[in-house]
Amino acid sequence: MKNIILLISFLALSILSIGCIESKSKDKNSFGEVNKIVVAKDGSGDFEKIQDAINAVPDSSATRTVIYIKNGKYDTEKLIVPETKQNITIQGEDREKTIISYHIYDCKNEISANKCPAESYDLWKDNPLLVRTSATLTVMGDGFIVENLTIENTAGPVGQALAITVMGDKGIYRNCNLLGYQDTIYLWTSGKRTYFENCLILGRTDYIYGGGIGYFESCEIRSWGGGWITAPSTPKEQKYGFVFNRCKLTYADNSPRVGDDGKPFSLGRPWHNFPKVAWLNCEMADKLDPLGWPTKWNMEYSDTSEDLELYEYNNTGKGADMSGRAKWKGLRAMTDDEAKSYTLQVVMKGTDNWDPTKQ
Repeated sequence: MKNIILLISFLALSILSIGCIESKSKDKNSFGEVNKIVVAKDGSGDFEKIQDAINAVPDSSATRTVIYIKNGKYDTEKLIVPETKQNITIQGEDREKTIISYHIYDCKNEISANKCPAESYDLWKDNPLLVRTSATLTVMGDGFIVENLTIENTAGPVGQALAITVMGDKGIYRNCNLLGYQDTIYLWTSGKRTYFENCLILGRTDYIYGGGIGYFESCEIRSWGGGWITAPSTPKEQKYGFVFNRCKLTYADNSPRVGDDGKPFSLGRPWHNFPKVAWLNCEMADKLDPLGWPTKWNMEYSDTSEDLELYEYNNTGKGADMSGRAKWKGLRAMTDDEAKSYTLQVVMKGTDNWDPTKQ
């Protein structure tokens, strides 16, 4: 009889323990039911390294996984979210104190596949997708959300040194700092949509670039002097490229590169294909080059093609005066009716009516 009682007690405790474990790993919030993983450098979470947490997410999961990262500077990993890792949210404890950082940049060194420092490249060379660009974080999976933290590439003015490379669809960056010098954000894949809200984006040279679709809502776009914010390469058949709404274009002093300070910055320069960039309801600093797009950058048709769409609408500040803009055929102010086609819901909807504000 005693054995039976002991067995029943043991089973009851086991069931309670399992329930407690499940309550720690699953929760509900605005995303619905989610799995939760905690990363902490001091060992107080489920993992000490972010990549280990990403790898622990089930492949092709329809359930969202939230990876909560405690404060600290995580600067020993070059990260990748593989295509099979979907519906992940990475959430920082504090925007300024949760920092994902790395330092690889593009260089001329065939031994290290043109990535430097060579000793850092050697750590990751066995994953060709990871070292395809210099990005601190490469995102291939769909439905990837980042909130409340800093992602940076600290290489400085040495060449391409990306903070993020985005290849997946329906990505969201909310309340983040995205910091670099050249090529901070690479929206790699045409047709793929990424939404940025209330972010600080810092750079100097082509620091928002690529052929993807990016919508920037209420972000600060902070430029060091002498460079270009965007380098778009929008495919001809793609209706939208980069759209900036209610953003603030500001100027950064104390550039890490000698000679930048005091020079104007530009809205962009065309990379290739048929760039499309729209600025709506933005505040533009006085250090903005009056030409807006001062160089054709080896794209001879950039000033004559009607397929480039470099539009501005209802902007304010000294830099918003369009009277001195470059006389390109596709560079102009948009009409009130045209502006209605540049709302978040229209630009991001795609074929599945995606609305990132509902996530």
